Amino acid sequence: MKKTAFRITGLLFLLIATLGLAACGSEETVTLQGDQMGMSMEVTLDAKDDEVTHQTVKTDIPYSTMMLESKEEAEELDEQIRSEFKPFEDIEGIEFEIKYGDDALTQTISVDLTAVDMEELNSIPGASLPAIEDDEYISLEETVKELEDAGLEVVE
Repeated sequence: MKKTAFRITGLLFLLIATLGLAACGSEETVTLQGDQMGMSMEVTLDAKDDEVTHQTVKTDIPYSTMMLESKEEAEELDEQIRSEFKPFEDIEGIEFEIKYGDDALTQTISVDLTAVDMEELNSIPGASLPAIEDDEYISLEETVKELEDAGLEVVE
């Protein structure tokens, strides 16, 4: 009986230790929202431990901010709007999408930080991801703090 109780206790300890180690490598998603210069922004950060692995920025830009009056007027400028993203087209790990709504253009940019070449990305004027060395990473905690300092708020 003592051997059985000892084995059960040992198995329970092993299970708890395994779950504890699994929690150490946890994945997390944080979403922040806010308004910046008349535009509504939503930033979603996916991370493993504290390392950001994927970032998606969705921005609703009212046509009035672009000095346009309608969806149709914006669609007429589609080629010009998309040309702004031309330098990013051939970079692996980056996806972007533009949708025209009734009152605003919605721009979504996703960056897979596990696939993108940061040096190549940062060589493009206007790219705003920090340069990192091989042994460094983009910290979730620091990024959330910086975005909160910029006026965005974490949402559940």
